[in-house]
Amino acid sequence: MPYLERITKAGMTIEVERYYSSRYRRKGLERGDRVKASREEQKKVNRNQAERKLRILMNANFGYGDYHLVLDYIRERGKEERSKEQMEKDIAVFLRECRKEYRKQGKELKYIHVMEIGSKGARHHHMVINKLDPEIVQRAWYKACEQHTRVKIFPLDDSGNYGRLAAYFIKYTDAHRTEDDGALMKKRWNCSRNLVRPVPQVRIISSRDAFRVDPTERKGYYIDKDSVSAGVVSPEYYGYGYLRYMLVKLPELGAESERRRQNGEKRDDTEKQSVPRKS
Repeated sequence: MPYLERITKAGMTIEVERYYSSRYRRKGLERGDRVKASREEQKKVNRNQAERKLRILMNANFGYGDYHLVLDYIRERGKEERSKEQMEKDIAVFLRECRKEYRKQGKELKYIHVMEIGSKGARHHHMVINKLDPEIVQRAWYKACEQHTRVKIFPLDDSGNYGRLAAYFIKYTDAHRTEDDGALMKKRWNCSRNLVRPVPQVRIISSRDAFRVDPTERKGYYIDKDSVSAGVVSPEYYGYGYLRYMLVKLPELGAESERRRQNGEKRDDTEKQSVPRKS
């Protein structure tokens, strides 16, 4: 029975999925029972798919030196928390001010944004943006909202793999999905229109080739072991069986090699490569 291989290149990562599909089953082969997901299982499927989409978007558009921002509000006793409408207005002003500064530098703002309700009810904005002077970021937030605390800025590492950050974003939006739950956003995240959206390459593998149940290595990349997942019964993959994993470019071939290239440096082959810490 033929199977599909879907490969998605996003920045320094390559996501690989192998799975069967009823569209390509061999004639005369009866299909097994379709896996019907329970309500909780379907929620998990939706969450996994949302994480995958956001992870690919982050990996394709952001990298070393870009920022994960947390924009906070001061909580005052006796006062109501910031409403959804107020938060939307605040972030609109913040983005407007940031765009002005990017244009002055001949750049274009890129961002991914989510609004969060903390476990104790506090409101926050989480955002990934391309690099900008922290002082400018702080001033933009001052103009957006008078009642604020400092902006928390976390530079992205050079791994190129921001899966944990994507899961972190989805965690907050997943807890409040409907208006009855107190959702702050209609979508799981908002983002600028200028982001690169990788198009996966899908190919049909002949039934003569056995389904590979182990990840395939690639020169210049390492396999992110935490990303490896395989199974036989899954509502995500039509109930037939699947394998998925991520390849991440080795650091010397990624951000470090780019730095060397820009500085005109030659690589010292005596240096050891190390697997970067996961973000």
